[in-house]
Amino acid sequence: MVIETSPAAELLLIGRVLLGGVFTYLGISNMLDAGSNIEYARSAGVPLAGIAVPASFVLLILGGLGILLGVYPVVASVGVVAFFAGVTPAMHAFWRIKDPEERSQEKTQFMVNLALLGSAFIVLALGTATWPYSL
Repeated sequence: MVIETSPAAELLLIGRVLLGGVFTYLGISNMLDAGSNIEYARSAGVPLAGIAVPASFVLLILGGLGILLGVYPVVASVGVVAFFAGVTPAMHAFWRIKDPEERSQEKTQFMVNLALLGSAFIVLALGTATWPYSL
């Protein structure tokens, strides 16, 4: 599939910048607060949280940059898929929470992550296309 210069190419560029930028920002901002995130992951029962949490940030940052820049988009989107597939059920297990307010908040985060996971699958599907405005 080839996406030539057209309104679709510009829309793809805008989407890449927004989506990849958000993934990159989230990865960096979470990495800057790694200690708290590791402790939170440990409290949620994540095994080897001291390794898994920083590794997940790297997946998100590199995946976000790859989508943003259009560099190795298949590899980038696989990294983002891996991040959300692992983090979403582990960190937003709303079905385990008894408090209705906290359960509702975690369910919302779970659903947001599912939407972001879906967007990563869309990028993966487009990954074989020639991406205009890529490095």
